[in-house]
Amino acid sequence: MAERDLYDITFVGGGPVGLFGAYYAGLRDARTKIIEMTDRLGGRLIHLYPEKMIFDVMGYPKITARELVEKLVEQASQYEPTVCLGEKVEHIKVLGECLVRIQTNRGEHFSKTVIITAGLGAFVPRTLDL
Repeated sequence: MAERDLYDITFVGGGPVGLFGAYYAGLRDARTKIIEMTDRLGGRLIHLYPEKMIFDVMGYPKITARELVEKLVEQASQYEPTVCLGEKVEHIKVLGECLVRIQTNRGEHFSKTVIITAGLGAFVPRTLDL
């Protein structure tokens, strides 16, 4: 494994908590990655209720879920985290002190630290059998 393949912090889940975590990690000069199972960042805010008004975010008297996600992505992106969309984490293994292997359906990732920010778990829409 090359040094360029090792991240300081990897967030499993690209919802609001993963995005804010990536922002804060970048603020502290950590090399950061987000692994998100779906095809876009934002978690349940984007997938379930993007037009819902949210009233409990400091600094915003009211904001839609979509707007909040856009702001979180903008804020996190200034530190250029690596974002892996459409990757389902299948296994996480500690290989040694400050070395973790994250196995996904698309390959392996290596990180010094892993933070699970998957919220209530992976969101997979149910399709109707028609």
